[in-house]
Amino acid sequence: MDSMNTVGEKIEELKKQGYTEDFFFEDGKLKTEEDSFERKDITEIEEYRFEGKSNPDDLSILYRISTSSGKKGTIADGYGPSANQELTEFILQAES
Repeated sequence: MDSMNTVGEKIEELKKQGYTEDFFFEDGKLKTEEDSFERKDITEIEEYRFEGKSNPDDLSILYRISTSSGKKGTIADGYGPSANQELTEFILQAES
């Protein structure tokens, strides 16, 4: 688990470090409002896992991502049973 209290706090910390893009996942690609990225375009991924304080089943994961074009940002997802399986597969293949 990450030492930050919430996903939102970690996102704000990463934005201060230059990870300002709010990525989303659609049609098998990681996207911003202007660009889309395939697995081969991802150069770095780091993950942060969070557990809800009141409910241990409330798991989430935040990915810090850098791309070959220099775009840097984050994308959040559920963890475990609530994960977006397509996004998880994309991330796993991009990491290898």
